[in-house]
Order: sequence, then C-alpha cells, then structure tokens
Amino acid sequence: MSALLSRSLGTIRIAASPGHWRVVLRDLLHRSESLHEDEAHLAAAMDWLAWAQDVAACGGGLSAGYSFRRGWLPPYPETTGYVIPTFLRYAQHTGNDRWRERAVCAGDWEIDIQLPDGGVRGGQGINSEPIVFNTGQVMLGWCALYRSTGEAKYLDAASSAADWLLKIQEHDGSWRQHTYENTPHAYHSRVAWPLLEVAEATQQSRYREAAAAHLRWVIGQARPNGWVEGMSFRRGEDPYTHTIAYTYRGLLESGLKLADETGASAMQLARLGADRLLRCYEFNKPDPHAEPWPLPATLDRRWQPSDESSSCVTGNAQIALLWLCLANIDAQIPTRSLRWTNSALKLLDQVKATQTLRSRHSGIRGGVPGSNPVWGWYLRLTYPNWAAKFFADALLETGQVLCASD
Repeated sequence: MSALLSRSLGTIRIAASPGHWRVVLRDLLHRSESLHEDEAHLAAAMDWLAWAQDVAACGGGLSAGYSFRRGWLPPYPETTGYVIPTFLRYAQHTGNDRWRERAVCAGDWEIDIQLPDGGVRGGQGINSEPIVFNTGQVMLGWCALYRSTGEAKYLDAASSAADWLLKIQEHDGSWRQHTYENTPHAYHSRVAWPLLEVAEATQQSRYREAAAAHLRWVIGQARPNGWVEGMSFRRGEDPYTHTIAYTYRGLLESGLKLADETGASAMQLARLGADRLLRCYEFNKPDPHAEPWPLPATLDRRWQPSDESSSCVTGNAQIALLWLCLANIDAQIPTRSLRWTNSALKLLDQVKATQTLRSRHSGIRGGVPGSNPVWGWYLRLTYPNWAAKFFADALLETGQVLCASD
C-alpha cells in the first residue's frame, strides 16, 4: 500500500489527518461515496459553503476552500461574489431567510473592499490588483442582490465595476489588461453576461454595446467544430473543463439577454459546445453499453482528452449545470430536453460520488473536491468553494427541470 501511495502522490505533502487519508485511500482504491437524494447532497453542500463563510471570519467573504496542505484558505472576493446568487436561490428554495442574510453579508463585504476605480481585487485575500474576470463574477452577485432587495447600493457598485471594465476594454472587444497572464480569454464571456445584467438594470446602452463587442470577439475565436480558442488559463495549454464550461455558460446566458444577431450567434455556439461536451462524455468509455466514464480533466481543440489521469470535478458540476440550463430552455421540445437532462443527471451522480456527507472533518463534510482523484492537477488536494457552489446550482436546476417535465 505504501508503494502504491508513493506512485500516486509522489512527494506531495499532506497534513496528518484521518479525514485527509480517508479521502486519499477512497480515491486510491477507486471507491465512491454513497449516493443520496438530491436534497441531502444539496443541504450538505450549502452547509459547507456556510461554514466557509463563517470560518473566514472577515465579515461576509467566503474562504476560497479547504486545502489538505494549508487548511482553510483566505477569503476569495471573486467566488464570494458568485456564491451570492446561490445563497439567494437556496433561501427561496428552503424558505429560510438566513441564507438571504448570508448573501447580504457577502455583498456588503464586497462593497467594503471594492477598489476606488470600481474593479474587484484579484486572488485570495485582500490584494490591490484588480482582475477583469473577478470583477464580472462579483457583479453577478451585486445584480442578484439588487433584484432581491431593491437597494441601490448594489447596483451602484455593479455600475462602478462595469464602468471600470469599459475603461480598459480593447478596441476589438477583448480584455488584455488586468487579466490572468495578461492574455485575452474566451471565458470572459462570463464577464459579458454581468455587463448585460447591469445594462438591463440601468437601461444604459454602453454596457450592452461593450458586452456585444466582447461576444463578437469570442465568436471570432471559434472553430467550425465549436471549439473556441483562448479557453485555457495559459496560452498554448489545453483548457480544463472548468474554463470550457465558463466559456459556454457565458455565451448561453449572454445570448439569452441579447436579442440580435450577436445574441443568436452566441446561443448557437453555446449549443454547439454543449453538444460536443455531451458527445465527449457519452462516448468516453471502453464499452458502448457501459455507463459513461467521468470526463477527462482537459480537452484539446479536436475535443479529444489530453489528460485522462484525473477528472475536473468542478468542471463536471458546471457542465451538468450547462446541460440543465439548456434542458430548461428546451422544455417544450421533450426529446431535446431529455437528452440534456439524462446526461446531466449521470454526470451529477459522479460528482455526488466524490462528496462525503458523514465525515467528521468540517473541511471535507459536504464539500466537493477540485479533482478526482483528489490529487489530480486541478486544485490538487483542495475542496474549492466554487466546486460546491456549482454543484449546488446544478442540484437546484435539476429540481426545476424535473418539475417542468412532470
């Protein structure tokens, strides 16, 4: 057993904890956690997110996650921002207003730390450098709070952030300044989406025009097979399914809000990408009659696996959510809707199999790992808050899709 551990983990150091080693041993032996009803998995994920907010002890921000090497991580402005809509939706789902209170605390904390120029701080902790993508994700939270509470301070914060994005946008619609690796990214489609939300709330056309310009840039990066260049964190690397899902979800949500040719093209590309992901999932198995294997962590521009040593669980939750959103859109076309739903539910079961509901360890119980096995390359030995967030979103969307089909 020690030799097997050595081959799998190499020189990785893990803090001594029975909870840590139980997860490592589970994945080493290719075992799974027990599957329960969706509500049990959803409640566990939401309780983990609540604990991530409480343990950060910063007045509302959520810890970025739990690391087997570093323990609970510092608060993360970016992902705190897009957990806000999840808290609000769960408050509505449960009728429990404490989740709405958590969303308000998170949104107020984001306002307190917003930079004077309107940008949102990048990275974990309270850093001074604004980042484009992070700014867009927090805007989603502020817009959700504005719709929920009607309080102008949230729209003011989102508008200030939107003004900063417009100020640094390139003439071709991309963003190159204040981006990861100082490179334009196709997954900034998830920044166009909140710009369109601010445009709706303020009735200011400049935000809509900036979002449309970026979408045209993203669409211009697409290949005939639906692949979009620039979906990876670093130029020249194959993207994780995490950032692939970011790209197509941003295109989908933006396309729904933009009723013109650009919006239609964004929707068409989102559908094509989602379909190719579905084919990768359903056909990624040695036996045509077997259940699908988990999606590989990364894909190349031919939609072929480029890292099959692990699966990006975070990306799996996001892709299941993308398919469920499409199932909801296609609710009036049962055969099409069922196709999305069927694959989404199978993929969600594979995410459930990585979530333990009974661990005594607060960093693990209810959380979702970045990768499976847990030592995979995407956020190695870490339970990120955004994995739990997207898993919860997908479970909430599942309930809506299944209700619509009854």
